[in-house]
Amino acid sequence: MESLDIYLRNRLAGRLDRLDNGALSFCYDAGYLALPDAAVLSSTLPLSEEPYVERDIAAFFSNLLPDEGVRRRIAEILNLTPEDTFGLLRILGGDCAGAVSFQVPGRRPNGATKPRYRALSDSEAANLLRDLANRPLGIDGNFRGISGAGAQDKLIACVVEGKILLPLDGTPSTHIIKPDLARFPQSVFNEWFCMKLSAACGFDTAPCDIVEFGGEPYYVTARYDRQIENGVVTRLHQEDFCQLLKCRPEIKYQDQGGPSIVDCARLMKSLRLPVADLVSFIDRIVFNFIVGNGDAHGKNFSVLYRGRRPRLAPVYDVLSTTVYPAIARRMAMKFDGKFEFRWISAAKIVRTFARAEIGDKVVADAIARISSAVRSHLPDMLDMAEAEHPSPVYHDIAQGIHRRLRQLNFD
Repeated sequence: MESLDIYLRNRLAGRLDRLDNGALSFCYDAGYLALPDAAVLSSTLPLSEEPYVERDIAAFFSNLLPDEGVRRRIAEILNLTPEDTFGLLRILGGDCAGAVSFQVPGRRPNGATKPRYRALSDSEAANLLRDLANRPLGIDGNFRGISGAGAQDKLIACVVEGKILLPLDGTPSTHIIKPDLARFPQSVFNEWFCMKLSAACGFDTAPCDIVEFGGEPYYVTARYDRQIENGVVTRLHQEDFCQLLKCRPEIKYQDQGGPSIVDCARLMKSLRLPVADLVSFIDRIVFNFIVGNGDAHGKNFSVLYRGRRPRLAPVYDVLSTTVYPAIARRMAMKFDGKFEFRWISAAKIVRTFARAEIGDKVVADAIARISSAVRSHLPDMLDMAEAEHPSPVYHDIAQGIHRRLRQLNFD
């Protein structure tokens, strides 16, 4: 049997075991259970002295790792199989989404008081970022990478005054850096614009910017699951909706068996999130439709645990996918039986949320509110974007926005 210690907020919370037959098992640490403020690792894993078997834990742990092709490439580099969740977490799990850190027994993660970094020179940073397609997450012989969920190439690190620092030995990272997607030109500018529009419309949105390294633009966003006070970085625990609904990352899209809008709304009710968070979720669904984001699946919605009660996490990973002909013009979660953008109407959105027992007026008001906000802020945001980071993609995004506003009868 092999084991990994699991730290939550830098406290030993439990152990992940790989049994002799290859199956995974998780159990909470007895000393941790005795703490008066012991928090759950996952809402799907209540505090218990009894161990959890693989079917109970597979989705939570697998969703801490990269998705799809990125996971396959990493596994090839590390001489592992993509299905080897334990092996991948052993190498990449020192700093994961949320406040989780995996360590070999007897070793502790570097806490906020004793961080360790390797500062990259400008040329090192440029070379590392340019080679992310070959070395996902920056994996090489010296830096084994930090786990980041999602299907896109990225580097998870710290960015300080335009310089990249690689966190070592479980030191918390603070930023996510994404290059332009080869098949989807201007994706850096696309995501930056959509996120800035989100913030302008009043959403709690992860801070982001475009930063050049080696003369190339990169999308850089601050991690919303990190808090920095007086220079000290603290991990905030989080779970995405796929983890909470026990959906493995390979079935994150609804047409593959992943979460639906109704599943997500019911989940939020079961977690007893504030009504304001449920309204914000409805608003975000409407916003993603208007900007043409067909990738708003269950992994792109999360909750944060600042105390014992979860709250909806800030907006992140918003990209107008409809501007790219190679991507099907479909939503990740359907409205009233329809995935295709062109068939979505206000009535379909209302009927979808009605299945989660959310009143028609609440949803109609959200459609009107977000449509009005987008229409009002779009001209200024286009001017701002062209002045700060010129790109032809903004025009394409705006055209699609006006088309979908007309579908909702708000343009």
